[in-house]
Amino acid sequence: MPLFLIILTLVVTPVKGETTIRPTVVVDYEIDPAVYMPGDNGTVTIILENKADGEVYVQEEDETFDMNAYISSAIVGGDKDIEVLDSGYSNIGLLGPGDTIKLVFNIQVKSNASNGVHFLYFDLIGGSNMDDFNYKIPITVDDRNIQLIMANYPSVVINEVSTISVDIANIRPNSVSNVIVKPIGKDISFTPSEVFIGTISGGNKSNISFNMNTVGLNPGSKDISFLVSYYNGNNYHSLEGPKTSINVMNQSELLLSDVSIENIGSKYTITGNLNNVGIKDVKNVVISVLKSDNIEPLQPNVRYFIGSLEADDFGSFELSAQVNSLNKSSIPVQIEYRNIDNAYTHVTESIDLESSIPDQNSQVLSNNTTILPIAVIVALLLCVGIVGIIRNSWKKRENI
Repeated sequence: MPLFLIILTLVVTPVKGETTIRPTVVVDYEIDPAVYMPGDNGTVTIILENKADGEVYVQEEDETFDMNAYISSAIVGGDKDIEVLDSGYSNIGLLGPGDTIKLVFNIQVKSNASNGVHFLYFDLIGGSNMDDFNYKIPITVDDRNIQLIMANYPSVVINEVSTISVDIANIRPNSVSNVIVKPIGKDISFTPSEVFIGTISGGNKSNISFNMNTVGLNPGSKDISFLVSYYNGNNYHSLEGPKTSINVMNQSELLLSDVSIENIGSKYTITGNLNNVGIKDVKNVVISVLKSDNIEPLQPNVRYFIGSLEADDFGSFELSAQVNSLNKSSIPVQIEYRNIDNAYTHVTESIDLESSIPDQNSQVLSNNTTILPIAVIVALLLCVGIVGIIRNSWKKRENI
């Protein structure tokens, strides 16, 4: 908010027939920040400029006039809500033609200052060829803070990567600078971890988005919020927005379906589909059998590379494993992939062996023992036949 005041006129004619030439001084001021918040510190800069653009000494009708401006002192006074931290300037001295001088006054707005326009009192004491001058400088105080508005967020999520966005609204009349926004959520990771916005003009907003990773998170209600920091002038301010609750469900974004298991003895072949039920694409998807007690991954399908899966897409796979115990009811598999943030993620699932389809000619009894059902039936028939023959022979002997 500049102020231009001509302190003294260029030519003054106090007496008929006489001409007096004096320098012209213009006063301007700058306020930083333009609008204060209660508790802020800032500066008021008084700018004095000698508008004379000729020689220092001007000759007029055998008389010499000095175009230097002589300034004795400058003082700024506050009011009950604003304190001026500097005592002022004294013995300022000469201000030559075309010269400019800046007088900086540090001020502090009290923390309980009321909203509205307050006035500082500026007094300039001139020297031998200058008159004194005083003026009121308006200082505006506004306690309105910037606001955080949740623009888009899912109220229910699974173990996946989803997107949330927030509006940073500057409802103040002046610009704020160095704005940084950071999401907060216990056990929830965000990408990026924070965003630098920079300057937001008064009456404007900025929209930013974060990827929210809830993979591996326990189910239940989780609170998220945003912390924003910024500067008003050189004054640091921060605030945390209201908490927003999201409900996390215990469901992976990659889901097994159409699983089929076939076995020949202790060797199992697993086929099926892996579905991306999340809202983001994933890449580098690999599914593999996990080695554990009495379970061995087998070639050629120890690991199966599916590749990229778009949202609502699926990929087929085939795995091989050997089960060395009848006590095993499931085979553990690991699903590895990278999400939209390129972050590595892995989840473990179990495939139920009760759904297996055994080979028609074999059944697993142990690691290396197989009994053929046909041989069992033949043996039983032979036993029945032998018993029948023996019984008939006994009857014949009794008849004799």
